[in-house]
Amino acid sequence: MKHPQTIQIFLPSGDPQSLRIAAVTTRVVSMIEIPRAQLDLFLKRPEANQVGIYFLFGEDDQTAQPKVYVGQTGKLGTRLKEHNEKKDFWNRAVVAVSLTGNITLTHAYFLEAEALERASVVGRYVLENKTTGTSPHTLPAMAAECRELFETIHVLLTTLGYPLFEAMIKKSSSDGSSVVDETDTAAAEMFFCQAEGVDGRGYYTEEGMVVLKGSYGRGASPAFEKSLPGCAARRQAAIEEGVLTWDEGRLVLTRDVVLKNPSPAASFLLGRSANGWTEWKNKEGRTLSQCVREIGQSEELTG
Repeated sequence: MKHPQTIQIFLPSGDPQSLRIAAVTTRVVSMIEIPRAQLDLFLKRPEANQVGIYFLFGEDDQTAQPKVYVGQTGKLGTRLKEHNEKKDFWNRAVVAVSLTGNITLTHAYFLEAEALERASVVGRYVLENKTTGTSPHTLPAMAAECRELFETIHVLLTTLGYPLFEAMIKKSSSDGSSVVDETDTAAAEMFFCQAEGVDGRGYYTEEGMVVLKGSYGRGASPAFEKSLPGCAARRQAAIEEGVLTWDEGRLVLTRDVVLKNPSPAASFLLGRSANGWTEWKNKEGRTLSQCVREIGQSEELTG
């Protein structure tokens, strides 16, 4: 359950674009965000010699889809140096370390497996890992401790701008279908993008348009691929990853997908250039533009 928390972000060099250290003031875990170009600064810090779990963040060169690699190690500095030499995609690393030095390799293995499972379920980032991790046998007391550590890591990652474990929509039903938390007014109204061969459903949230699992669209035309190469590339990547699958001539979403703006979300389904502000409509037929951009106008006119 979410509750108020105080989080401190410390800038060791005073530069907000350099190393950042985030911590919940009442917890024993801190997260250090490391730009790849400044890895040498982290290697000089004592935390580089600690056991920990780490995340490498980057994006696909063609589709701009966010990517992540999750790992654990007995010595963070050594492992990050290895990834700096061998992995190309990442531009920032975020490591989780204990303020008291009490995280063991058993903790790290447990947290890695939990992180991989949760990231896979949420589906916000493309996982660069080839394996699912190994969750070690742990006594109930240690397992409870690890889950508390994980929730702190979740909060701090999201605070630093990496919502790796944050659900795209607030709740899911027991059968895995998407539903929305009706207490969240930003996501309470469903919108539809419909045309011949297209039936999209989604919510406009603080992060953009969440297109729901089960929505379907049509194939793209050559003109679409030329006019919107980035969107066309993302569709193709989604097909290759199994996020979009062909079913009776339709492209069907196998999981929820978030796109930062309504127009790419509409184009993703329609297979053509589209204005998402007018293509997405609520059940009354009002456009997303009317519902979002005109908020408060009626009150101003009648006030």
